[in-house]
Amino acid sequence: MDQNQNQQIDPETQKLLNTPLVSAETEDSKDSEFLALVMNLIAEGKIDLHRPYTLLNKDVYDKLPSDKQGKADLEAFNVLSSLREIKDLYDHGFTNTFQIKNLVNKIRLTKERLEADSGDIFII
Repeated sequence: MDQNQNQQIDPETQKLLNTPLVSAETEDSKDSEFLALVMNLIAEGKIDLHRPYTLLNKDVYDKLPSDKQGKADLEAFNVLSSLREIKDLYDHGFTNTFQIKNLVNKIRLTKERLEADSGDIFII
């Protein structure tokens, strides 16, 4: 067989390889609460996973100088991208995995860092 030819993988092996690893660590209560809040806002339609401005607290955002608004816009886009990943994992039942825990923690810390500098600019 040619070395450069793709090898076929058994479907069960492929399924196992594609399944995120389950985390045995206990959950951070702040992250758990944050995840529940985000999932509720998505379910209620207050966060649209394809419209970054739905993450922004308009009253606070409108009062920011243009440089901080630009930073908030960029971060809203990045946060929304991670929220789509979280929603996908969550919907497929992978709620206790390293991936989802890392993403939730990253978003929560990013939000806290930005809000320490700019006020309560996100609705999450």
